[in-house]
Amino acid sequence: METRECIQEDLVGVIGSRGVVSEVVNGKRGISITQAKSLADYFGVDAGLFI
Repeated sequence: METRECIQEDLVGVIGSRGVVSEVVNGKRGISITQAKSLADYFGVDAGLFI
């Protein structure tokens, strides 16, 4: 996120609601396969980085 200068709000809609994004970023919730694929598309990387 730092490299792309992105904030949590930028991920709302990519992986879920504001609450879900906050929990994922803060390590309180794991990332699903669907969310990993969405993040991979958003960041232009392999989904395996998020699993």
